[in-house]
Amino acid sequence: MVRSRMGTNQTPGSDTLCEAIRRRTLVEFHYHGLHRVVEPYCYGISTRGAELLRAVQIRGSSSSGGFGFGKLWLVEDMVDLRMTDEPFEPDDPNYNPNDSGMKRVLCRI
Repeated sequence: MVRSRMGTNQTPGSDTLCEAIRRRTLVEFHYHGLHRVVEPYCYGISTRGAELLRAVQIRGSSSSGGFGFGKLWLVEDMVDLRMTDEPFEPDDPNYNPNDSGMKRVLCRI
């Protein structure tokens, strides 16, 4: 298995994430050793300069059991990031397009 870690300076992952957001397709990756499938809503840069993805996990594994609500994911901790062909309909009632967790939004629903 080829493993690729995404860095913090506009990585190849940024193209994948923005394209998935634009197309409204699910994204999958491994995060802290667990497989995740998420609906991507917002991608940007944190106040500390790290790349972040705001997404709702819908499948896969979760150590916290956190499904169905928006969470922040560090892009640098994503392994084997890929956009799927599976569409989703954005319906998170708590989603805020002006995400306070990001100082700069690069793409969003």
